[in-house]
Amino acid sequence: MARGLVVDSSEFRSALGQLGLSQLEAAKLLGVKSRTIQRWVAGNPPVGEPAAQALRAWCRLAEHGIAWRPDSEAIDIEDAVTVARRRQQAIGIEGMIKRVNARGGPKKRWRVNLKRRRAMAGSMAVMFNTLANGGFCPASYRRSEESADTQSDAALIEEATVCFAAAVAAAGANWAAADQEAPPSSRARRGQPSEEAVHAS
Repeated sequence: MARGLVVDSSEFRSALGQLGLSQLEAAKLLGVKSRTIQRWVAGNPPVGEPAAQALRAWCRLAEHGIAWRPDSEAIDIEDAVTVARRRQQAIGIEGMIKRVNARGGPKKRWRVNLKRRRAMAGSMAVMFNTLANGGFCPASYRRSEESADTQSDAALIEEATVCFAAAVAAAGANWAAADQEAPPSSRARRGQPSEEAVHAS
């Protein structure tokens, strides 16, 4: 998908195909009317922000093998608040992946434990919540040797999230049922942990 502010009809149709979404499902996930989706498919008008941003994030997460939508429940039973929250979570994780990549990848060796839903490096542990759609989101973190400071620790929390995402992608769709721990990551290039870090032992 192109990185401009808007998505044209060709890119929009391509994104729907990549994500396996019907027009009705896309309308519900994006929080718009089905008529709006029909106009976007026709190209009048092009898809603007924030819908274009959400589509880009969802496509990127799908490329990484990370669940981004509910697979076990009907989309039409979700309310607008749930849809908006899921859209923001997808955009947030996509942003973290980009920022960690821009910094040259993780600087610490993160040990990911899918069963315990955490990533650890040194005295720092970042915990994650499992989402109903098979995805995850960062929940909390702690330091055992010093006080936690979310502002100064933000880059490390992002690194932990990217390493956790890579382990989730490697474990596959049933990652939440995994009873496994991934070995520590080595410094990764492009935000992807080394092969031994993403394959469970």
